[in-house]
Amino acid sequence: MKQLIIEALERFKKDLHCLKRDVTQVSGETINRVKIRERADALATRWVEELRSPLEHKFKLSSEVIAAMSVDMKKLHVLSRPSNRKSSYIAVINSALKKFEDKFVLPLKQSSPDVKGIFELQKLVPGLTNPNESSYLKEAIECAEAGHKRAAIVMGWCAVIDKIQQTIMRIGLNKFNSTSSAIKAQTSGKFKNWNKEFTCSTLSELQTVFDTDLLVVLEGMVLIDGNQAERLRTCFQYRNHSAHPGQAPIEDPNVVAFFSDINSIVLQNPQFAN
Repeated sequence: MKQLIIEALERFKKDLHCLKRDVTQVSGETINRVKIRERADALATRWVEELRSPLEHKFKLSSEVIAAMSVDMKKLHVLSRPSNRKSSYIAVINSALKKFEDKFVLPLKQSSPDVKGIFELQKLVPGLTNPNESSYLKEAIECAEAGHKRAAIVMGWCAVIDKIQQTIMRIGLNKFNSTSSAIKAQTSGKFKNWNKEFTCSTLSELQTVFDTDLLVVLEGMVLIDGNQAERLRTCFQYRNHSAHPGQAPIEDPNVVAFFSDINSIVLQNPQFAN
């Protein structure tokens, strides 16, 4: 699906450029040509019907970027009515095209590839820039491919926690400690029942912090949002079910969901870049 959306975005961008060219070539101050107005309306409709939903919900592009383009397309739809100013068309199209590649195409190209089965998990490895992380994730995925699904998930979670800890060390333990204290001080809202704070001064001390406590502080540091934190807690449950005897099954879909989530939320998330 990712490649299809990228191609649709490229067509959308090309058609915006073509529309701008044709609008610019019209003599006079207003646009009344039916074909141009129909193309403008069709582009605005294409954004709403084909592009906005997958970009917003599947690929999780910035809500500000999505909203800004939606405003431009709403204006373009209004402009497609007769006798609107040529300068207004050009202003809206320029706004929609501004940094289009940076806002839409590049984030998709850098996002996690579509993975439907265990034997497609290797697609995730090339996206990691750190050779040690790539090697470790590759070994974890090879465990899954060999049928050792529980071992694969345990290894995958270890990669997540190591990445999180390295990121905290890069940002600074003072920030981690002060955030835990600020969360503890909250008397209302999501963290009102949080009663822990940390005074870590070394990596060794940070490594003693329980995994789910790390996730709470990460959310407080705005490195992940609430939805990402919940998904990571689900991944942690998969890790627990894999590391301890029990009847909860770990099947192929569980493994695929686990690795896809840890890859997009942590391992390839720019917030955790080295």
